[in-house]
Amino acid sequence: MADFSHRPDRSDDLARRLARPAAAAAVGVAVFVALRLSGSLAETSAALEIMGFDPARARLITDLVADATIVAIATVATRAGLAAAVTGIVAGGVLYRFQFAAETRAALALSGPQGSFDAAGWALTLATLAVSFAIVAWAAAALALIVRRVVLAGWCDLAAIVGGDRTWRRATRPVATLVALLLVVATVPAFGDMVNFAPDVHMRSGRAGLTAVAQAGSDVPPSAGPTLPADVLTHPTLLPGASPAPGASSGPGRPVLLAGRPWAAWQPSGQGTVVTASLPAPWTGGRAASAPVDIYLPPGYDASTRAYPVIYALPWALVGAWATGMHVTDILDTLIDGGEMPASIVAFVGMTGGPNPTSECADSADRRQWLEHYLTDTVVPYLDTNYRTIATAAARSLLGYSQGGFCAPMLAMRHPDLFATAMAISGYYQAGIHSRETPNAWRPFGGNAAVEAAYSPLVLAGKLSPAARGTLFFELSARPSEPFFGPQYAAFAAALHAAGIPVALLPDTAGHSWQEVRDELPLLLITLGQRENAMGVFR
Repeated sequence: MADFSHRPDRSDDLARRLARPAAAAAVGVAVFVALRLSGSLAETSAALEIMGFDPARARLITDLVADATIVAIATVATRAGLAAAVTGIVAGGVLYRFQFAAETRAALALSGPQGSFDAAGWALTLATLAVSFAIVAWAAAALALIVRRVVLAGWCDLAAIVGGDRTWRRATRPVATLVALLLVVATVPAFGDMVNFAPDVHMRSGRAGLTAVAQAGSDVPPSAGPTLPADVLTHPTLLPGASPAPGASSGPGRPVLLAGRPWAAWQPSGQGTVVTASLPAPWTGGRAASAPVDIYLPPGYDASTRAYPVIYALPWALVGAWATGMHVTDILDTLIDGGEMPASIVAFVGMTGGPNPTSECADSADRRQWLEHYLTDTVVPYLDTNYRTIATAAARSLLGYSQGGFCAPMLAMRHPDLFATAMAISGYYQAGIHSRETPNAWRPFGGNAAVEAAYSPLVLAGKLSPAARGTLFFELSARPSEPFFGPQYAAFAAALHAAGIPVALLPDTAGHSWQEVRDELPLLLITLGQRENAMGVFR
């Protein structure tokens, strides 16, 4: 009689075969959940939008990256490349389903001159997305297997040198896999931050050495870069750290800047807090139904009854840009604690997520976005109603970098009854401008020359009323020799000078980068405090 006592149990064999794919699926799901909960996907998408991608493309690229990340980590951890790839494809599809559904609904709603829904094209789009996610998953799995093999080979070689015991070498393989996995998890997000913001973004604390930087001033000669009018650096322009030029004023008998720190009498200490408000989105057809406003409340806000000036930072929310790019809340805490600027509320107004790739902080010509009126009619009243603000134009200022450097002066010129100061870092001052640096800046204006003129700071400077010219103040920073932003900086400074509007120029060596923002923001904020002092905000 045959002896079956030593035959392997088929159920055990099947369980062993399924264990590795099941582990890969479990790891993939865990990575998917971690990416969602950590906010990494939202930050990546926001960073891509800052770099010039429209929201739809940013979402697609982000979800493809998530697909690759999930597959790579699951493959390195388990060696089950096929199961990891399937998990990644499913996860990518789950992430992208909302964007695809929104685009499908928009296509189904087309009529008249806009066209009509193309069923065959829809099917091709769906197939293309499936193939794209599959190719990315396959490539990620293949590369991850190579990486895993190389890492494990190196680890086993080291083990052989140390001990030579094959059993011990097998036992250490999971350790090598875990080390590789931890390195990937720790370094990939940091690499994204380095690419999107600055290579040293994780090397620096926002508070360390800030006071010295704020007092150092710019090391760029005022004459560097494009030629400015002969007297643009005397009156009414002010240089960092300089006292107002004799006779420089923003109204009869009123100095442009006024030294002194009246806020020292109630100077707080400690750290500020951040609260977030979600307001109804100022657009139709976008990828979000609400828009975030992150509100920095200065140290001592809860313990006092005092009202505060407000800075509106545009067009990005705090997380993913201002926070990661430069630790802005640490900078604010340091300047306020040191008495170099008055305690202020700062509202980081998110304006991305609408149907246009860039917002330009404007009401779009197609009426699908109304960002200008959102700020003036919704955000400012919301702050004044819910927080202790000094609700005057003199105590309201605008701050922006890059696209925000267009937004800040544009909104100040169009609403001098609401805002008195605009701070622009590497801005541009012509609405609808076409350039390599601003590939989508024309879209909100629809190519309409009249609309572009109505939003262009370069045009508006010469059309302001005498009253507005006497209350407005601008602070501009850029690298004067930079090909695109340098000429814009010089042209706008000259236009302000010609209109008799006071402006402070802060030339910088870093150029269009978050490094420039880190360098110049303290100087901008210190000068803002002197401007508010001259305007009688703290009386």
